[in-house]
Amino acid sequence: MSEEIDPTKYHVLTPKKKRIVVFSLIFVFLIIIPAILFSYYKVAVFRPSQSGKEVTLEISSGDSAIETANKLYEKGAINSEFLFILYLFLNRADTNIQAGTFTIKAGTNLIDVVQQLKHGRNDITLTFLEGWRVEQFAILASQRLEKIQYKKFVELAKPYEGYLFPDTYFVNKDIQEEELVEILTDNFNKKTRDSLNEENLKKAGLTKEQVVIFASMIEREVFNPADGPIVAGILIKRWEDGMKLDVDATTQYVVAVKRICEDESYCVPTLDDFIDLNWWPNNITREELDTDDSYNTRFVVGLPPSPISSVSLPSLSAVINYESTPYYFYLTDKRGVTHYAKNITEHNENVANYLSD
Repeated sequence: MSEEIDPTKYHVLTPKKKRIVVFSLIFVFLIIIPAILFSYYKVAVFRPSQSGKEVTLEISSGDSAIETANKLYEKGAINSEFLFILYLFLNRADTNIQAGTFTIKAGTNLIDVVQQLKHGRNDITLTFLEGWRVEQFAILASQRLEKIQYKKFVELAKPYEGYLFPDTYFVNKDIQEEELVEILTDNFNKKTRDSLNEENLKKAGLTKEQVVIFASMIEREVFNPADGPIVAGILIKRWEDGMKLDVDATTQYVVAVKRICEDESYCVPTLDDFIDLNWWPNNITREELDTDDSYNTRFVVGLPPSPISSVSLPSLSAVINYESTPYYFYLTDKRGVTHYAKNITEHNENVANYLSD
């Protein structure tokens, strides 16, 4: 008669324990290991190259991703050929690598290497400045890029006034209007993601659109960044109290175009029109100050319908972190110094002291 086996004595797996082991293995292979690999990947793509020196290499037209990875690895510009190819595949960037000669600085991480390789011999550099309006973006783009038409760019970009991020861009010389507008707006979303998050908007008590509109006025009105939060606080207080904002830059925004378009409500100036045009004129007449236009805050109460210019991160920060002060008025003198006043009497005194000839 055979002796009955005691499962606990000989560590025989029961069906229940077998299921636990199987599920544990599945969990490890499907959850734990992929999570570890993904974490490693996220760290590795930001790890600086270990070469310790600047390298120069040439990417030829027709080089495959594998050939490019090999050249980079041999030069020490990347730490891993496999990681480079994996990054290209995951980000669908393998077709964006350009031919050309590239100089890659020591310690450049893999992501920045890929970004640099996207800008080859067919690329040119464009620098758009803070405080520019769409028309000024269009002037530069149409002068530097053969396939960008000034009028078409303005028509496509005007709805995104204020949301074209001022920055230096490397773009293909054959880029067209739609793609350039997309690049500018995508960069705005990327660069302002942290500034215009839900927490900051809630702190400021403003919507994203309101913050950008206020920031565009700050961009044009303030010369010293230290004055930004104070002026923003004044404008927000005047707006909340139902007062006219009286921002000269909004009048300039309206007047510049109307000086060309005469009585038309809006038009797109031609290349010939803008050659000698001052897009932010200071010689505003009394009649122009009283222009009945929704953007002219010297005439109407409330915010302009949309921003009046491109905005920088400091201007957005000034609005989000605006300062509450007893002031209701401000002016900037000819030296760029801002003077504040609590009431109209003090403001008129500042006008007499700092703006009168």
